[in-house]
Amino acid sequence: MAANFQKLQAASRAFWHSLRRSLRDHPHLLTSPSQPRIDDTFLVEFPKSGITWLTFLIASVNLQKSGVDRKPTFFAINDTVPDIHSSRHLPPPLPFPGHRMIKSHAPYNPLYNKVIYLVRDPRDVMASYHAFASKLGWYHGSLGEMIRDREFGIEAWCAHAQSWLTQTRPSVSFSVVRYEDLLADPAAVLRHVYELLGFAIEEDVIQKAVQAGSFSVMKENEAFCAEKNLTLPKDFTFVRKGGSSHKDAMTTEHTDYINRVAGDTMKVFGYTV
Repeated sequence: MAANFQKLQAASRAFWHSLRRSLRDHPHLLTSPSQPRIDDTFLVEFPKSGITWLTFLIASVNLQKSGVDRKPTFFAINDTVPDIHSSRHLPPPLPFPGHRMIKSHAPYNPLYNKVIYLVRDPRDVMASYHAFASKLGWYHGSLGEMIRDREFGIEAWCAHAQSWLTQTRPSVSFSVVRYEDLLADPAAVLRHVYELLGFAIEEDVIQKAVQAGSFSVMKENEAFCAEKNLTLPKDFTFVRKGGSSHKDAMTTEHTDYINRVAGDTMKVFGYTV
């Protein structure tokens, strides 16, 4: 009798533990693959931090190393580095690296076990994000209004960054890549990313990827893919000039507000306030 009761208690504890874990994970399932793999690597950013460029560089390396005679394009980039926000049902990985590398804008997700977090100076993020959202017509306020918008503005950037900095467990493989470092030396950052994964990539492969991801090639790629896309505004460009764009777009009042709200978080990533 006692043994049966103990078994019932153990089964009950297991049930409630499973239920609590399911309830904890439920909000994060929308930004997780429908069929997760332990070796999934997530490329995470707050929007407009440079993830598109990084995915093109990574896709180029993976295609070359897989022996696939194909170049990454805006039309088909999700075939090689899928966007979790486009679909949770992901294509199989390429032969190299043999596992999936997945783009995500998600705040902290406890279901991600390997994360490369791409960060960019939030002053440039805000300027780029506003230009992007305004062109697409889903944000109609001024830059100053967007900076103060709790859903899209600098508070949202802080919440996103802080969620990964403060909630990521020690057991998670986590590494930060700065957009500014990628801009200064894309080859070095690309080598670093693959070294994190345990691969030493040949220099000619790295250089071909950097060339394929150059500003001029990316602009041509975008123009080619957008030419027949009648859903985009005529003057819309996803690839902008890059670099530091906030100095031309922002007033001192804008930057002072961002520095005041986000200064402590910016310093963690090495940005001067």
